[in-house]
Amino acid sequence: MLFSWDNKQNPLLDNPKPLNLIEQIESKGLISPTNKGLLIKGNNLDVMVSLLGEYKSKIDLIYIDPPYLTGLDFKTKDGNFAYTDKFSKDGYLQFIYERLYVMRELLKDTGSIYVHIDYRTSHYIRFILDEIFGESNFGNEIIWGYATGGASKKSYAKKHDTLLYYRKNKEIYIFNSFDIMMKRTEKSLKRAKNQNGARYSSSNDSKYPTDNWQDIQALNPMEVERLGYPTQKPEALLERIIKASSNEGDLVADFFSGSGTTLAVAQKLNRNWLGVDMGEESIKTIKERMVNLDATFDIKNLISDV
Repeated sequence: MLFSWDNKQNPLLDNPKPLNLIEQIESKGLISPTNKGLLIKGNNLDVMVSLLGEYKSKIDLIYIDPPYLTGLDFKTKDGNFAYTDKFSKDGYLQFIYERLYVMRELLKDTGSIYVHIDYRTSHYIRFILDEIFGESNFGNEIIWGYATGGASKKSYAKKHDTLLYYRKNKEIYIFNSFDIMMKRTEKSLKRAKNQNGARYSSSNDSKYPTDNWQDIQALNPMEVERLGYPTQKPEALLERIIKASSNEGDLVADFFSGSGTTLAVAQKLNRNWLGVDMGEESIKTIKERMVNLDATFDIKNLISDV
């Protein structure tokens, strides 16, 4: 393997940075939510190492949407800096390897991880995930196809992302297939007839999920859901993931939280949540989003970042 992170000698593991409580936000509803959240500002590798003491093998589901090796800086709708995606290839892969290594330590034995990437790095990251989680714990390569503007006369338009789904242990993972049944197309329904030609009942209008998710639309520029944060993903995408691979009361984490879509959907689905990002705009966006959902949560940062 080209990348490594020594579990016994890495100084981060020996000297985790303590976390500092910045703010506690309580639900203002008449009935307080039964779930709770934790939002942490800081470098996600430092934060995850700091979390190992309390959260090792405690997280039920991790979803991440890390940088894609685009070579770009991203800004909010208002022109404020959001995050950078400028890496050398080797630097990027080492960056990803170290973080996935610690994520596995934080994941429960029954837990799952979804890594959201695109054509630039999917082949590299699958190799890294095989190394860290084991090839036998690979679940699916999920294709999220979407119809957005832009095409080329010189090549096929690039209109899909890839989600790599792995389990920590293929024998004891959570997968609620019945909770994420997919709607059949009209063409599929026509095929689903009995021998007498009678249409199947409405209970058969759905089918078990596949790894081709073209039914979820990308957010268009005028979408009500949009918050002005770049590369925001639709809630429908995270709803499917969270329903499939966690149960109510479980702990869902996103260590590249961005606009907070994972956390918002976890809140709505009565999951506990843990989000990390180092960007000021991200933390500001997430805080406002979760307050609007009447969530109860703490905001912390690394003491060295105060």
